[in-house]
Amino acid sequence: MSGTLAGLRVIDAATNIAGPWAGSILADLGAEVIKVEPLKGDMMRAYPPFVDGVQTQYAAVNHDKRYLALDLREERGRAVLHRCLGGCDVLIQNLRPGHEAKLGLDAAACHAANPRLVHASIAAFHPADGDRPGYDLLVQGESGLMDQTGEPDMPPSRVGAAAIDYASGLWLALGILAELQGERERATVRVSMLDVAGGLLNEKVSAFLATGVAPRRLGSRTATTTPHGAFPTADGHIVIGAATDHAFARLAEVLGPPLDEERFADQAGRLENRDELEAAVAAGLAGRGTEHWLAVLGEAGVPVGRVADLASMTARHRAASRTGFRAVEGVDGLEVMAPAFSFGEREWGPLPPPGEVGADSAAVLADLGLGAAEIAALREQGLIR
Repeated sequence: MSGTLAGLRVIDAATNIAGPWAGSILADLGAEVIKVEPLKGDMMRAYPPFVDGVQTQYAAVNHDKRYLALDLREERGRAVLHRCLGGCDVLIQNLRPGHEAKLGLDAAACHAANPRLVHASIAAFHPADGDRPGYDLLVQGESGLMDQTGEPDMPPSRVGAAAIDYASGLWLALGILAELQGERERATVRVSMLDVAGGLLNEKVSAFLATGVAPRRLGSRTATTTPHGAFPTADGHIVIGAATDHAFARLAEVLGPPLDEERFADQAGRLENRDELEAAVAAGLAGRGTEHWLAVLGEAGVPVGRVADLASMTARHRAASRTGFRAVEGVDGLEVMAPAFSFGEREWGPLPPPGEVGADSAAVLADLGLGAAEIAALREQGLIR
């Protein structure tokens, strides 16, 4: 759709979700992104589910790339990578501290090959944490995010998506775009997933540092306003965000007593009597279904929405958005979410399917200056696929 970054060449040597997602964002903006994988491929290629042999999550975070399989465990393979970097603008990697240098992906080695390269890396933790493996789940746990997620009387819960992976990829892409505007002299961008997760708790962290009082898990509710959360209806759930006195007054007009009592007249009173108030709201909603309350509360000016499952969410998104999904060509039924930004009236088009491991190895290396005989020798030596 957009050629904003046309002419930019990116090596994406990252695995799993966070780093590849940053590369996909740049690809969506027009950059040429070269996915560098081990000879066996990114481990994500093996995870189910599959559609016509294509792994769905791999397609979601590795779309619109070129595919180079290169053995970086061998010194000759690392030498090939460093030659390639001379013709590139950005390198993305997510190896653990201490492992970067083993595969030639550390900043010093990459900048020796190309001082104007933007070296971009994602790590789960900080260098002081040592050589620890890290995944979204571990970061959710260690960041305090899980402690703040779930019902008060239940164990801590993981957020129902790889939220830290995707947020980290977004931050890395933002940092890369910023560095591309600068001097680009041995530039580095580093993102810690632990820091990203902490940033998602920004207002809670600030409140804790100021007061010393740790907030408790409240499920879908918030500590500062009520009623503000999910409530059951006769056939499902809705979310109500009556965070202001005005919105609450509209809710009270619809549901009636006891919401009109003086003790609920302002936010302080509503918080002091939270349990009774929320029980009264739940009781008032129990007799009618979700569609009724969406219509009635919406008409009254109460902030309200449904708690949708993926089936209803995707159906609504498809009906409401011109650009919500991008079909993967040649793979029946496989679509990925389009970027959340849009540019005027232009639409996101379909995507080519992800290539097989090493599908573009010869073409990529030729574009980066290697000759046909050299490429053939690398293949014969088992350094590329």
